[in-house]
Amino acid sequence: MIGAAFLVFAGEARGQSEAETASLERIAKLEIVVDPLQGPAAEVGVTASDLRSIIDARLRQDGVPVADFAVAFLTLDVTAIPLEVGPDIVLLTSLSFFQPTASTLNRWLGPARTWSLERLTVAGMSRAGETLRGDAEHLAEAFAASWRAANPPLE
Repeated sequence: MIGAAFLVFAGEARGQSEAETASLERIAKLEIVVDPLQGPAAEVGVTASDLRSIIDARLRQDGVPVADFAVAFLTLDVTAIPLEVGPDIVLLTSLSFFQPTASTLNRWLGPARTWSLERLTVAGMSRAGETLRGDAEHLAEAFAASWRAANPPLE
């Protein structure tokens, strides 16, 4: 019998629209930003640096132009909520792409989120680190697929 420590449930909140995918067209380079994990997320045995490395490797493998500094950036946010009963933890992992935009109405200039995907996972605490790494890999793969769709290779 499988115990609660091995329970894994994963789901995505939604998929990408055509507009989100199109927003990735002709992006020359992007930066990956992962802030230090806070609260219960910091206790699962994975660091922000680990997650950034996973995303970076996956994107580079798929030819996405990653740089150490860019005005367009991809950010990973992790929220972890331990359940009161049992050793389970809920992980909400969100990957979002921001790029500079300007408003013609009020001349505001700043970043706008143009692509995002979330993954909701429930895992046993003993597997939370492994699950979080897998979630980051899955989200990076989804971003790379959208980027490739918006930037097909030249023939």
